[in-house]
Amino acid sequence: MRKILILFIVMIPALLLFNSCKQCNKGNSHHSAINTDTLGIPEVDKVSEEIKRDSLNPFLYYKRAQVYDANNDFKSAATDMFTALTLDSLRPEFYIYAADLFKKSGDPQRGIALMDKAIATDSSNTAFYVKAAELSYIDTTIREHYAIAMSYLNAAIGRNMQNADIYFFKGNIYKEMGDTNRAISSFQTATELNPKFYDAYVQIGLLLKNRNDKSAEKYLDNAIRVSDKPEDALYAKANIFKEQGVALYDANKMAQSTEMLHKAIGAFRKVIEMNHRNVEAYMGIGFCYYQMDSVMQAYQYYGKATEISPTYAGAYFSKGLCAEDLGRTKEAIMLYENCLNLDKDFVRAQKHLAALQKLQ
Repeated sequence: MRKILILFIVMIPALLLFNSCKQCNKGNSHHSAINTDTLGIPEVDKVSEEIKRDSLNPFLYYKRAQVYDANNDFKSAATDMFTALTLDSLRPEFYIYAADLFKKSGDPQRGIALMDKAIATDSSNTAFYVKAAELSYIDTTIREHYAIAMSYLNAAIGRNMQNADIYFFKGNIYKEMGDTNRAISSFQTATELNPKFYDAYVQIGLLLKNRNDKSAEKYLDNAIRVSDKPEDALYAKANIFKEQGVALYDANKMAQSTEMLHKAIGAFRKVIEMNHRNVEAYMGIGFCYYQMDSVMQAYQYYGKATEISPTYAGAYFSKGLCAEDLGRTKEAIMLYENCLNLDKDFVRAQKHLAALQKLQ
C-alpha cells in the first residue's frame, strides 16, 4: 500500500506536465481525459471504436497515439499518451514514447521533465537516463546542455555499464565538443557491447574518414554488413572512392583514377537502389562522370538531381556546366539563371552566366 501511494505521489507532477501541454494546445475543441473522438482518419477511427468498447485500456491510447504520430498530429498523440499514463503509470515504453513525442513537437524540455519523473518511479531503468541525455543533448537552449546530458549518461553507467546506447550518446557529445579521440573511443565501446550497432560503426567511419585514416573503410564495411539498408554507410564509402579518384587524377594516375571513380559510381548506385530520392547520390555520380569527361552522362545525372530536388541550386549549376561543355549555350544560361534564382550569391554561377552573356 505504501509503495502504491508513493508512486501515485510521484506521478502527480508528470500528469500535471502532460495536462499543461494539453491545455496550452487546446483550441475551441474540448478533449476529455478519455478521448473517443473520431477525426475522419480511417486508422484513428478504427482505434477510437476499440476505445469506445474498452475505454480503460491504456494500450489502446498508446496505439492511437502512434497513428496520430504517423499523421504528424503530435498534440493529439501527446493527449493520448497522457491518458495512457493516467491509466498505467508503470509502463517504461509509455514514458519513452511520450518523451519522443515532445522531441518531435520541438519541446525537448518537457520530455526531459517527463524522464525525470520516470527516473523517480524507477531509478534502475537506464533507458530513462539515456533518453533524458538525448533530449538534453539536442536542446541548445539549455545552458551547459552537453554537461547535463553527460551527467545523465554517467548516472546510467553507474547502473548498467553494458548498455551500448550510453556510450553511443557519449560519443555524439564528444564529437560535438570536438573531442574526436574520445568520440571514437566511445563509439568503439558501443560496437564492442553491441556488434550490430550500425550507427556507431557509421560514426567511427565518418570520423576516421575526416582524418584520412584508411581504417575508415573497415568500419563502414562493418556497418554495411550489419544493416539491411546501410544507405549512410554506402554513401560515405562512395565518397571515399570519389575522393581517392580525384586524388589519383591530380597525381596524373589516370587509369587508377578511372577505376576508383567507377567504384564510387557503383557505390552511389547502390545508395539509389535503397533510396531513389537520395539526391546527393545522383550528384555524386554526376561528379564522377564529369571528372572522367563523360559529360553527357554527367548531364543526365545532374538533370535527375534537379528533378528530385527542384530547389537544389548546385544541381542546376552542375547541369549548366555540362550544357555549356556540350555547346548548349542557351540552356546553360537558363540553368545558371535557375541556380541564381535559388541562390543569388552562387559566385561560380554568376561568373559563368556573365561570360556566356557576353558572347550573346
